[in-house]
Amino acid sequence: MATITERQRALIGKETQPAAAPLPVNEAMARHWSEMVEDANPIYFDETYARSTWLGGRFAPPTMLFTWRQSPVWPPSKHESIIDQLALEGCPVTVAVNAVQEYFQPLRYGDTLTVTNKLASVSNEKTTRLGTGHFVTTIETFRNQDGQVVGTHTFTLFTFRPAGGNEA
Repeated sequence: MATITERQRALIGKETQPAAAPLPVNEAMARHWSEMVEDANPIYFDETYARSTWLGGRFAPPTMLFTWRQSPVWPPSKHESIIDQLALEGCPVTVAVNAVQEYFQPLRYGDTLTVTNKLASVSNEKTTRLGTGHFVTTIETFRNQDGQVVGTHTFTLFTFRPAGGNEA
């Protein structure tokens, strides 16, 4: 069964170098997102309305935060290699367990983002109804072009060997 190595444990708490998004936060992607999830909040697209609010202008939907870093746009972090290593060591299946986003600054159209990724934790081996494996939690921190933290995304995965040995 897969075990956490000292080399993997040494990555806990270490942050990657910032990776830059190739495209700025933009209205076209925000409009597609809003239409897809049926979020008609006028603060995203109605300049007159948005200026009348305490935010003083339009901004992109905050729930899009993770969208701006989706592969293949962003390079994989070194922390993702832990999932690959655990797969090679007997935990071939990974499921998302939890995702939490926090928003600190509005995403303005034209903002250019960078993201850093920190491995928060890797559990000792656990057995659940799904199987036996490890919970891996990472924290991504998003900053705008001024270096302000605009949000964080804490993501926990369970990478495991299925109960009964069925990898399907």
